[in-house]
Amino acid sequence: MVPDILALDFDGVCCDGMREYFETSRHTHARVWAAEPMPAADHLAAFAALRPVIHSGWEMPVLLRAIARGRARAEILGGWERVREQVVADGPGPGPALIELIGHTFDRVRREWIARDAAGWLDLHAPYGALDDLRRLVAEPARAVIVTTKEGEFARLILDRWDVRLADVQGKEAGEHKCLNLRGLIDAWVAAHGRRPRLAFVEDRLETLQHVTTHPDLDDVALFLAAWGYNTEAARATAAADPRIRLLTLEQFRRGTARWP
Repeated sequence: MVPDILALDFDGVCCDGMREYFETSRHTHARVWAAEPMPAADHLAAFAALRPVIHSGWEMPVLLRAIARGRARAEILGGWERVREQVVADGPGPGPALIELIGHTFDRVRREWIARDAAGWLDLHAPYGALDDLRRLVAEPARAVIVTTKEGEFARLILDRWDVRLADVQGKEAGEHKCLNLRGLIDAWVAAHGRRPRLAFVEDRLETLQHVTTHPDLDDVALFLAAWGYNTEAARATAAADPRIRLLTLEQFRRGTARWP
Protein backbone atom coordinates (compact mmCIF):
# COMPACT_ATOMS: atom_id res chain seq x y z
CA MET A 1 0.00 0.00 0.00
CA VAL A 2 1.33 3.43 -0.93
CA PRO A 3 1.83 5.49 2.24
CA ASP A 4 0.21 8.86 2.75
CA ILE A 5 3.57 10.26 3.84
CA LEU A 6 7.00 9.01 2.78
CA ALA A 7 9.87 10.27 4.95
CA LEU A 8 13.33 9.68 3.51
CA ASP A 9 16.72 10.19 5.03
CA PHE A 10 19.02 11.92 2.56
CA ASP A 11 22.66 10.81 2.89
CA GLY A 12 22.85 7.07 2.43
CA VAL A 13 19.27 6.76 1.15
CA CYS A 14 18.88 9.24 -1.70
CA CYS A 15 22.41 10.59 -2.05
CA ASP A 16 25.93 9.20 -2.02
CA GLY A 17 28.18 12.14 -1.21
CA MET A 18 31.19 10.20 0.05
CA ARG A 19 33.79 12.17 -1.93
CA GLU A 20 32.34 15.46 -0.72
CA TYR A 21 32.22 14.33 2.92
CA PHE A 22 35.85 13.31 2.68
CA GLU A 23 37.13 16.51 1.09
CA THR A 24 35.08 18.71 3.43
CA SER A 25 36.46 16.73 6.37
CA ARG A 26 40.03 17.18 5.13
CA HIS A 27 39.66 20.94 4.84
CA THR A 28 37.86 21.17 8.18
CA HIS A 29 40.73 19.24 9.77
CA ALA A 30 43.21 21.69 8.22
CA ARG A 31 41.45 24.61 9.95
CA VAL A 32 40.65 23.05 13.32
CA TRP A 33 44.05 21.37 13.72
CA ALA A 34 45.93 24.02 11.79
CA ALA A 35 49.36 23.14 13.19
CA GLU A 36 49.22 19.66 11.65
CA PRO A 37 49.37 18.48 8.03
CA MET A 38 46.10 17.98 6.18
CA PRO A 39 45.19 14.26 6.19
CA ALA A 40 46.28 12.54 2.99
CA ALA A 41 43.92 11.93 0.08
CA ASP A 42 44.69 8.20 0.22
CA HIS A 43 42.67 7.88 3.43
CA LEU A 44 39.47 7.93 1.35
CA ALA A 45 39.05 4.14 1.24
CA ALA A 46 39.36 3.79 5.02
CA PHE A 47 37.05 6.78 5.55
CA ALA A 48 34.40 5.26 3.26
CA ALA A 49 34.61 1.89 5.00
CA LEU A 50 34.17 3.51 8.42
CA ARG A 51 31.49 6.06 7.45
CA PRO A 52 28.72 3.86 8.95
CA VAL A 53 29.81 4.79 12.48
CA ILE A 54 28.91 8.46 11.92
CA HIS A 55 25.69 9.91 13.27
CA SER A 56 26.25 13.69 12.90
CA GLY A 57 28.29 15.63 10.37
CA TRP A 58 30.72 17.08 12.93
CA GLU A 59 31.99 13.56 13.63
CA MET A 60 33.40 13.14 10.11
CA PRO A 61 36.54 15.27 10.61
CA VAL A 62 37.03 13.47 13.94
CA LEU A 63 36.81 10.12 12.16
CA LEU A 64 39.34 11.29 9.59
CA ARG A 65 41.65 12.45 12.37
CA ALA A 66 41.37 9.05 14.06
CA ILE A 67 42.28 7.33 10.78
CA ALA A 68 45.18 9.71 10.10
CA ARG A 69 46.53 9.08 13.59
CA GLY A 70 46.60 5.35 13.00
CA ARG A 71 43.60 4.14 15.00
CA ALA A 72 42.77 0.60 13.94
CA ARG A 73 39.72 0.02 11.76
CA ALA A 74 38.41 -2.70 14.09
CA GLU A 75 38.79 -0.39 17.08
CA ILE A 76 36.77 2.34 15.39
CA LEU A 77 34.04 -0.04 14.22
CA GLY A 78 33.79 -1.73 17.59
CA GLY A 79 33.96 1.33 19.82
CA TRP A 80 33.47 4.53 17.88
CA GLU A 81 32.01 6.52 20.78
CA ARG A 82 35.06 5.82 22.93
CA VAL A 83 37.49 6.61 20.09
CA ARG A 84 35.57 9.79 19.25
CA GLU A 85 35.70 10.97 22.86
CA GLN A 86 39.44 10.32 23.06
CA VAL A 87 40.14 12.25 19.85
CA VAL A 88 38.02 15.19 21.03
CA ALA A 89 39.64 15.12 24.47
CA ASP A 90 43.05 15.65 22.85
CA GLY A 91 41.95 19.17 21.89
CA PRO A 92 42.60 21.86 20.94
CA GLY A 93 40.36 23.31 23.61
CA PRO A 94 37.71 21.74 25.85
CA GLY A 95 35.45 19.06 24.39
CA PRO A 96 32.11 20.90 24.04
CA ALA A 97 33.78 23.99 22.56
CA LEU A 98 35.79 21.85 20.16
CA ILE A 99 32.70 19.97 18.99
CA GLU A 100 30.96 23.29 18.32
CA LEU A 101 34.03 24.58 16.47
CA ILE A 102 34.23 21.46 14.29
CA GLY A 103 30.52 21.65 13.43
CA HIS A 104 30.62 25.33 12.53
CA THR A 105 33.83 24.92 10.55
CA PHE A 106 32.45 21.92 8.66
CA ASP A 107 29.39 23.90 7.51
CA ARG A 108 31.51 26.99 6.75
CA VAL A 109 33.88 24.97 4.56
CA ARG A 110 30.87 23.72 2.61
CA ARG A 111 29.36 27.17 2.20
CA GLU A 112 32.64 28.65 1.03
CA TRP A 113 33.13 25.79 -1.42
CA ILE A 114 29.62 26.27 -2.82
CA ALA A 115 30.16 30.03 -3.15
CA ARG A 116 33.45 29.41 -4.96
CA ASP A 117 32.52 26.41 -7.13
CA ALA A 118 28.90 25.30 -6.77
CA ALA A 119 29.02 23.06 -9.84
CA GLY A 120 32.14 21.29 -8.63
CA TRP A 121 30.62 20.74 -5.19
CA LEU A 122 27.38 19.40 -6.64
CA ASP A 123 29.25 17.04 -8.96
CA LEU A 124 30.58 15.13 -5.94
CA HIS A 125 27.06 13.97 -5.03
CA ALA A 126 25.51 11.02 -6.84
CA PRO A 127 21.98 9.63 -6.59
CA TYR A 128 21.46 5.99 -5.77
CA GLY A 129 20.00 4.56 -8.96
CA ALA A 130 18.32 6.48 -11.77
CA LEU A 131 16.92 9.92 -11.06
CA ASP A 132 13.75 9.04 -12.98
CA ASP A 133 13.13 6.27 -10.44
CA LEU A 134 13.63 8.65 -7.53
CA ARG A 135 11.35 11.26 -9.10
CA ARG A 136 8.64 8.66 -9.65
CA LEU A 137 9.02 7.31 -6.11
CA VAL A 138 8.58 10.66 -4.37
CA ALA A 139 5.53 11.41 -6.53
CA GLU A 140 3.66 8.30 -5.31
CA PRO A 141 2.51 9.40 -1.82
CA ALA A 142 0.48 12.49 -1.00
CA ARG A 143 3.55 13.91 0.75
CA ALA A 144 7.20 12.97 0.37
CA VAL A 145 9.71 14.69 2.63
CA ILE A 146 13.40 14.55 3.41
CA VAL A 147 14.29 14.16 7.09
CA THR A 148 18.04 14.53 7.55
CA THR A 149 20.71 15.52 10.04
CA LYS A 150 22.36 17.46 7.21
CA GLU A 151 21.76 21.19 6.94
CA GLY A 152 18.58 21.50 4.90
CA GLU A 153 20.10 24.12 2.62
CA PHE A 154 22.71 21.66 1.34
CA ALA A 155 20.18 18.91 0.65
CA ARG A 156 17.94 21.38 -1.19
CA LEU A 157 20.80 22.44 -3.49
CA ILE A 158 21.44 18.85 -4.50
CA LEU A 159 17.76 18.01 -4.98
CA ASP A 160 17.28 21.14 -7.10
CA ARG A 161 20.24 20.10 -9.25
CA TRP A 162 18.59 16.70 -9.73
CA ASP A 163 15.15 18.24 -10.32
CA VAL A 164 13.64 16.09 -7.56
CA ARG A 165 10.62 17.83 -6.02
CA LEU A 166 9.37 17.04 -2.52
CA ALA A 167 6.82 18.55 -0.18
CA ASP A 168 9.50 19.53 2.34
CA VAL A 169 13.14 19.18 3.35
CA GLN A 170 13.65 19.05 7.11
CA GLY A 171 17.33 19.40 7.98
CA LYS A 172 19.13 19.30 11.30
CA GLU A 173 17.75 22.77 12.03
CA ALA A 174 14.24 21.22 12.27
CA GLY A 175 14.74 19.11 15.40
CA GLU A 176 17.07 17.28 17.73
CA HIS A 177 15.91 13.80 16.76
CA LYS A 178 14.00 12.39 13.82
CA CYS A 179 11.23 11.17 16.13
CA LEU A 180 10.29 14.83 16.47
CA ASN A 181 10.11 15.16 12.69
CA LEU A 182 7.89 12.10 12.42
CA ARG A 183 5.56 13.37 15.13
CA GLY A 184 5.31 16.73 13.39
CA LEU A 185 4.39 15.05 10.09
CA ILE A 186 1.73 12.96 11.81
CA ASP A 187 0.25 15.91 13.73
CA ALA A 188 0.01 18.08 10.61
CA TRP A 189 -1.72 15.28 8.70
CA VAL A 190 -4.21 14.65 11.52
CA ALA A 191 -5.00 18.37 11.69
CA ALA A 192 -5.66 18.48 7.94
CA HIS A 193 -7.40 15.13 7.42
CA GLY A 194 -8.81 14.07 10.79
CA ARG A 195 -7.00 10.73 10.89
CA ARG A 196 -3.50 9.36 11.37
CA PRO A 197 -1.54 8.92 8.16
CA ARG A 198 0.06 5.80 6.81
CA LEU A 199 3.68 6.88 7.25
CA ALA A 200 6.79 5.09 5.95
CA PHE A 201 10.29 6.11 7.08
CA VAL A 202 13.43 5.01 5.22
CA GLU A 203 16.74 5.44 7.06
CA ASP A 204 20.20 3.93 6.67
CA ARG A 205 21.19 4.18 10.34
CA LEU A 206 19.90 1.23 12.35
CA GLU A 207 20.22 3.03 15.68
CA THR A 208 17.86 5.77 14.51
CA LEU A 209 15.19 3.23 13.59
CA GLN A 210 15.70 1.36 16.85
CA HIS A 211 15.17 4.60 18.73
CA VAL A 212 11.86 5.12 16.94
CA THR A 213 10.72 1.68 18.14
CA THR A 214 11.07 2.82 21.77
CA HIS A 215 8.26 5.38 21.33
CA PRO A 216 4.79 3.76 21.54
CA ASP A 217 3.14 6.73 19.84
CA LEU A 218 5.12 5.87 16.69
CA ASP A 219 4.21 2.16 16.64
CA ASP A 220 2.23 2.54 13.41
CA VAL A 221 5.14 4.05 11.43
CA ALA A 222 6.54 1.59 8.88
CA LEU A 223 10.32 1.49 9.36
CA PHE A 224 12.76 0.53 6.62
CA LEU A 225 16.55 0.14 6.77
CA ALA A 226 18.20 1.09 3.46
CA ALA A 227 20.51 -1.87 2.79
CA TRP A 228 22.54 0.15 0.26
CA GLY A 229 23.31 2.98 2.69
CA TYR A 230 26.04 3.72 5.22
CA ASN A 231 25.57 0.68 7.41
CA THR A 232 27.34 -2.58 8.13
CA GLU A 233 26.57 -6.22 7.42
CA ALA A 234 25.94 -6.67 11.15
CA ALA A 235 23.40 -3.82 11.16
CA ARG A 236 21.59 -5.32 8.18
CA ALA A 237 21.46 -8.73 9.85
CA THR A 238 20.03 -7.16 13.00
CA ALA A 239 17.37 -5.34 10.98
CA ALA A 240 16.44 -8.51 9.12
CA ALA A 241 15.80 -10.25 12.44
CA ASP A 242 13.80 -7.39 13.95
CA PRO A 243 10.03 -7.77 13.48
CA ARG A 244 9.55 -4.01 13.68
CA ILE A 245 12.14 -3.02 11.04
CA ARG A 246 12.07 -4.11 7.41
CA LEU A 247 15.25 -4.49 5.37
CA LEU A 248 14.88 -2.73 2.03
CA THR A 249 17.11 -3.35 -0.99
CA LEU A 250 17.90 -0.67 -3.55
CA GLU A 251 16.06 -2.64 -6.23
CA GLN A 252 12.93 -2.77 -4.05
CA PHE A 253 13.27 0.91 -3.24
CA ARG A 254 13.49 1.87 -6.91
CA ARG A 255 10.45 -0.22 -7.89
CA GLY A 256 8.09 1.84 -5.74
CA THR A 257 6.44 1.73 -2.34
CA ALA A 258 3.63 -0.67 -3.39
CA ARG A 259 6.29 -3.39 -3.82
CA TRP A 260 8.15 -2.84 -0.60
CA PRO A 261 8.21 -5.68 1.95
